[in-house]
Amino acid sequence: MKTINNCLVDYITACRTIETINLKNTDKLFYVYNYEGNHFRLFTDVLGLVKFFEFGLEPKYSFLTEGELESFIEANAEI
Repeated sequence: MKTINNCLVDYITACRTIETINLKNTDKLFYVYNYEGNHFRLFTDVLGLVKFFEFGLEPKYSFLTEGELESFIEANAEI
């Protein structure tokens, strides 16, 4: 089982954040847009995150709970 580390949290508003996370013992970074704790969008690179905010392009991965997000990241660390 991999351990998820939060590296940085940027607050867009009080209830909307962008979290930069990585897995322990890896160099892989993930970016998560947390929309009010009700919708989590996972980006595997910064470009995808920028395209979401600039053009509204949805990422390949999105989740309704934080538990689903964490389970997916731990199981798919190579994405």
